[in-house]
Amino acid sequence: MSTTSMILTKKNIIILSIIIITIISYQFYITSPQFTSNTITNTINTSGKGLDYGELLNLQKDLKAQQTEIRKQLENIKYSIEDINNNQNNKEYYNNKLNDEQEERENNNNDNNINKIKKPTYNNGDEIINYQERIRKKSKEQPNTCIPIEGKLLCLPNFIVIGTMKSGTTFLDYYLQKHPQIAHHSKKEIWYFNSYYGNGIEWYAKHFEQYSSLENQKLIGEATPFYINNPNTAPRLFTTLKNAKLILLLRDPIERSLSQYHFSIQWLNRNKSPPLEYSFEHLIHEEADVIETCVRGHERYREAFKQRKESQRNGQEQQEQPEQPEQFDMVDPFYTLHSEKNWTFYKDCVRCDKCFQIGSILHTSGHPTFGMLAKSLYFEQLDYWLNFFPLEQIHIIRYEDISSQPESVLSELEDFLDINHIDYGEFKPRNVVQHDPMEEEIRNYLINYFRQSNEKLYNLLNRDFKWQS
Repeated sequence: MSTTSMILTKKNIIILSIIIITIISYQFYITSPQFTSNTITNTINTSGKGLDYGELLNLQKDLKAQQTEIRKQLENIKYSIEDINNNQNNKEYYNNKLNDEQEERENNNNDNNINKIKKPTYNNGDEIINYQERIRKKSKEQPNTCIPIEGKLLCLPNFIVIGTMKSGTTFLDYYLQKHPQIAHHSKKEIWYFNSYYGNGIEWYAKHFEQYSSLENQKLIGEATPFYINNPNTAPRLFTTLKNAKLILLLRDPIERSLSQYHFSIQWLNRNKSPPLEYSFEHLIHEEADVIETCVRGHERYREAFKQRKESQRNGQEQQEQPEQPEQFDMVDPFYTLHSEKNWTFYKDCVRCDKCFQIGSILHTSGHPTFGMLAKSLYFEQLDYWLNFFPLEQIHIIRYEDISSQPESVLSELEDFLDINHIDYGEFKPRNVVQHDPMEEEIRNYLINYFRQSNEKLYNLLNRDFKWQS
């Protein structure tokens, strides 16, 4: 609003106010007791019959109501004048502010700082710590996820070794338990997220050394190598401990498969279970057939079905009418009963979902013999976990480095866990299974079997594990 229009508006308001004040003065006069008494008397005297006295009182009430309304209008006029003055002041204020901001932007442009945003910092004495460093410091002081239950503080793991079986998890857990900044647990493998999830979080927490305060706690961790291959573990762990640090040990898949076979023989004997009746070669070839039928067959069906859908969609978009629609006669083998198969150890896999529950090589079986091939197909397992956890949250250890440079392996792990470096003393192998070497024929078969999976893993991690190829 311009200054001229502002003055005219004020002048009009002042004139209107004088008129209203004159009206109010007249209203006061005609409603005064003296005037009302004289008016009533004159009315009665000049009129033969006269006005009713009650009607006159009503007239007086109406006049008073009009007087009240006029007062309200005057108050509104007063507030309008104040608002006009305030708006004019605000306009001048914001104009000045915009000018200041424009001048500041021009100065920043001249200094080439327009795209440089300084991160907030926190001054702690002579040391300047940015927010990321503050979070890291607090995470180190309070590393574990702790929840109050029934008046108690239950703390859960900060890190979890998720796999793989026969790849050095026992060795790693043994030496981590020696570290003074790591809490003790009741046993290495708790199997909570794959087998005992229904027991509840309190059951899980009771396996770890607990604390009464959030401050200065030790790191809590566990090592269940069957987590990596179970399709239920990743979503459950993400829901419960999505910030936990994950550790994954990987071993040459050929050697890992053979080690699992000999370990399962010892395990079955130690637990007085029925002995294993099949050779390593028999189990390898049978499992390969199961995977080819149930998993790869399912993948081929899904890919063919997807291509058919895309072909139909493209045909509709191009408005082309095929002469005869092609019949899709493929059957998904994952949902087919494979009674014709003469599987022995894997006889339950005639129904694929009994062995590979989601149609991939991930499986829920806890049998020590099951999945010697499936557990060694690392790329597919890791690729599934990356749906829930970023790669930088997973520390991957090459098993072969444990025997050649254990100090370096543990030093890098200490950095990942953000704990102090210590001297672990002499390193000794843990849970090693002695066995005869593999026959060359089956070795060559496995080299070819794992080649594609290994190459995908190397590309994913941008790292050459230098396994047999």
